[in-house]
Amino acid sequence: MSYETDAWEYIPARDFGAVRTETRLITIHDAEFPEQLKGARGVANYFKAPDKPSSAQICVDNQEVIQSVKDSRVAYAAPGANHDGVHVELVGYQSQTKGQWIDNYSLGVLVLGASAVAQYCLKYDIPAIHLSDGELKSGVKGIVGHEQVSRVYHKSDHTDPGPNFPWDLFISMVQEIRALRA
Repeated sequence: MSYETDAWEYIPARDFGAVRTETRLITIHDAEFPEQLKGARGVANYFKAPDKPSSAQICVDNQEVIQSVKDSRVAYAAPGANHDGVHVELVGYQSQTKGQWIDNYSLGVLVLGASAVAQYCLKYDIPAIHLSDGELKSGVKGIVGHEQVSRVYHKSDHTDPGPNFPWDLFISMVQEIRALRA
């Protein structure tokens, strides 16, 4: 079966690694990029010539998904989870409040991001669950935040998508969309 991940517009990132042999994680990031029209495209264009090696599979704003690294390749997104993870950059900031994560723009980002994550869950047989740090460390399949990867693997200091990211809402969206498309 073909999933949407095969058809998203592709703006190639400069930095990516070898072919990934396992996919057990979907890592959620915030892009540290302003909520604006064509935000996903802006992040993807940044990945074409970043300040330091960095990339993600997809960039998501409230209207579009742009692929920067093909699913089968290793993105340079969250050390410790790059070789077995798909990385999703959501336009916004880790400092957003709970209210800012559910404003009109961010709700659009969450819905489109949840749809993309649901496609990855189906494509790679990943449960639509938010893993605990212990589950991440023990090799369970699921969805995590970059901050968890930082805590568990100690290879970065990123704290995204931030303490106010609406995990319960996001995971419930992923679960509903996944169930509809299964």
